[in-house]
Amino acid sequence: MVKARYSGGKLREMTKGKKSIYTAISGFSLTLINGLLGLIVINLIISNYGSDFNGLNSTATQFITMLLLIESGFTLATNVALFRPLADQDYNAINKIMSATKRIFNKIGIVFFLIGIILSIGYTFLIKTDLSNNIVILTFLMTVISTSFNLFYTTKFRILIQTEQKEYILNSIQIFTLIIQQVIIIIVILLEGHMLLVRFVTMVGAIINGLIIAYIFKKSYDFVDFNAIPDYKAIKGTKDVFIQKFTSVLYLSFPIIFISATAGTIYASVFSVYNSIFLMLKNVIYAFINAPQMGFGKLLAENDKNYACKVFIQYEFIAINVLLCLLTTATVLIMPFINIYTKGFVDIDYTNWYIALLLIGITFFEIIHIPSGHIINMSGNFKVARNIQIAASVVLITVMIIGNMIFGFYGILLAVLSTAVLLAVLEINYVYMVFFKRSSLDLLKILLPNFIVSMLLSYFGISLLPTIKGYLEFIIAGFILVILNGSVILIFNLIINRKITIEILNRMRVSIPRKFQTK
Repeated sequence: MVKARYSGGKLREMTKGKKSIYTAISGFSLTLINGLLGLIVINLIISNYGSDFNGLNSTATQFITMLLLIESGFTLATNVALFRPLADQDYNAINKIMSATKRIFNKIGIVFFLIGIILSIGYTFLIKTDLSNNIVILTFLMTVISTSFNLFYTTKFRILIQTEQKEYILNSIQIFTLIIQQVIIIIVILLEGHMLLVRFVTMVGAIINGLIIAYIFKKSYDFVDFNAIPDYKAIKGTKDVFIQKFTSVLYLSFPIIFISATAGTIYASVFSVYNSIFLMLKNVIYAFINAPQMGFGKLLAENDKNYACKVFIQYEFIAINVLLCLLTTATVLIMPFINIYTKGFVDIDYTNWYIALLLIGITFFEIIHIPSGHIINMSGNFKVARNIQIAASVVLITVMIIGNMIFGFYGILLAVLSTAVLLAVLEINYVYMVFFKRSSLDLLKILLPNFIVSMLLSYFGISLLPTIKGYLEFIIAGFILVILNGSVILIFNLIINRKITIEILNRMRVSIPRKFQTK
């Protein structure tokens, strides 16, 4: 084993708990800034360029997400492959894996670019829009260019930073570039610049973000040798991960692509507005839930399954309660926000409770199984994940076809909801009953009482909420509801689930740096 100088030594000394907290805080900040600026930009786009262009923009983003199937899960597989060498400080093994990663993503970037161009031109003739073909094609191509660049050049740098559980570095860079990018887009719109400039600024921002990541990596990881002999065999399970990617793409991207091709980009705009709100909510929750993901990988690599099980149950408990607190608040405030946000939009009515309720259900079941999904992937059980995802894909495609025939594009959302439920049942049961050899009823005992409390909070919140006429009133109401809902859920668990609640509060207190603790 050969060890090399590591210039980032001080950061490596940081505990997994502190890294998770920093990642959660930076992830939450990124989500909040991205969500708020995104909603401002979407509002300005619809007001100045119309719902048609907003729908096109949203479709282009999801179209690229679908094309990322080409990546085939190499990122996740490489993360898992690096856990053991990093734990052992085996720099020879790390360099061999990173060298293989570079070569793999160089090929992926080129293939993505070529296929992206061909499919972008082809999809232009399928999409229903009143915009010119030139605008549609250029919008798609600019999205392809920025994504291709990041696959070809940036991803190999991101992977090691992620595996080291330093996503807070990536989040901080993203926050910096995002603010500049969105401010420039707002200026372009206010100055009545051409709509294509919006997508051009987004493309340039993504490329600059990648260049900054590369610069930080080269300064901090000077031991990495991308010219080492590549070890492709160390990166296992990519075919199994591909199935996960396939289901994820259908699950996340197909609804808006399907709507654009059948109902049109104006209706896609309606869905995208609701989806952007719930996406911001989900990303806030992801900031907390995903923060310890790489830490679990390292913990499981140390082969301490009993301790990992204890930490996992606490982690899942936090995820459940954060989810229920925020989702309850969103349920109460979704329609007041839509009424304020879409005031003055004249090309289509954005008020739609059916979409809202379906997305509430999808969000709940989608997030509830994420902790279990992390355990399956971080333990390297890609074949298990593959089998689960195959079953989910079959259900998704079947219900999608039947649902669309009966309920139109609402049937697409019902298919997504059905898939989320199935994934939750299968992944949670596997992790509890097979991996940790416990009863999944342990989760139900925690989830069901908290779910009932959240339903009651939602009912009373909708019934008692006064009319909200502006953004300031909305922000105040949201702040009060989060505090109120969070306090009720916390007090309820201190009574019903006292032991685990106290354990988690103590763990959080220990993980917070002393300079932030009250003396």
